[in-house]
Amino acid sequence: MVHYDDWRLDIPLVVIALVGDIVDKMMVDPANDLFGGYYPFIRRMVLPLVLILISIFMYNLSNGNMLVSAIVTGFSIGPVFILERIMIIYLIKQKDTKNSS
Repeated sequence: MVHYDDWRLDIPLVVIALVGDIVDKMMVDPANDLFGGYYPFIRRMVLPLVLILISIFMYNLSNGNMLVSAIVTGFSIGPVFILERIMIIYLIKQKDTKNSS
């Protein structure tokens, strides 16, 4: 038997509003125009690949110690996202200077 409480009915409405906000932000985000509009797809492929490569590299450096590899890979998630954001800012500024000249 399914019971519908008041708090359970509010959750999908909040999620739908958040999804709408995310879609709106994505549509006006200038980073999505990079690489001919393929940037969101490239990002979803490249970032996990970079993290996997860091993990494999650290696994080899630590002589097969999975714990060290996992810790270093976990600590590298933040810097990888920061470097990606710096790259986006650089590419957007470069694109703006080309369009203004």
